Amino acid sequence: MTTVRLNKDDEDLLDRLRARYILMGKKMTKKEILGQLIRREATKFEEEVNDHHLPKLEEDSAWKLLQTPEKWGIKDTSTTVDEYLY
Repeated sequence: MTTVRLNKDDEDLLDRLRARYILMGKKMTKKEILGQLIRREATKFEEEVNDHHLPKLEEDSAWKLLQTPEKWGIKDTSTTVDEYLY
């Protein structure tokens, strides 16, 4: 689980949105509302990407390389990365 910190204005908007849902007879938690908004925005973004004829993320060559990184034979490069790069 991740903690999300909202600024005061966004927190107030989320509370107002939740209250409006309650008035409509649909009791939702803040977590449910945020999840719904994220999914809706992600779908909208994907439609915009498709409108620009960009490849899907899964088809992008850079994404594919990130998913199958080259093995260096080193377990943890964070401490020795400078030795190998320079």
